[in-house]
Amino acid sequence: MQASDRVLAGRYAAALFQAAAGKSEEKKVQSDLSVAHQILLDRTVVLRHPRVSPADKKKLLSTELAGKVGPTVLRFLELLIDKKRYDLFALISADFSLLAAERSGSAKAVVRCARPLSADAQKTLSASLKTFAGKNIELDIKEDPELIGGVVVKIGDWVLDSSLRGRLRRLRESFN
Repeated sequence: MQASDRVLAGRYAAALFQAAAGKSEEKKVQSDLSVAHQILLDRTVVLRHPRVSPADKKKLLSTELAGKVGPTVLRFLELLIDKKRYDLFALISADFSLLAAERSGSAKAVVRCARPLSADAQKTLSASLKTFAGKNIELDIKEDPELIGGVVVKIGDWVLDSSLRGRLRRLRESFN
């Protein structure tokens, strides 16, 4: 995947978000994108294959998604098929989710920790991040034993590394 694909996916996501916002369907479209992504996961090879005709791909979309997603998402997926951009679907869906979260004043924080966090620690971390970011924070907690101890928090482009591994790395760099 190239950097231009990332930019192009952002443009498609912005256009879809603008269309959904015009109809006040942001939540519905976001939900439909997630449903479509899950349903079409095992069909990705066929939908990306250059020798399968666009008409057959659209027929597959209609068959698999009929009654499960709204017309906005179905037409959007057909547009991606027509423009030979279906391979960007996962990126577009992720970018759409980011736009929807930004619009609603929330953000997703990816938290890596050496051991599972208790419920109290999660509440405290969420409250601290809400104060810092000025947004409602959704925590995505993942265990990473390589950190040795501590946590690494990532919100968008911002990263806080307070792990023992990170501290040891910074100490080693200061000696060099």
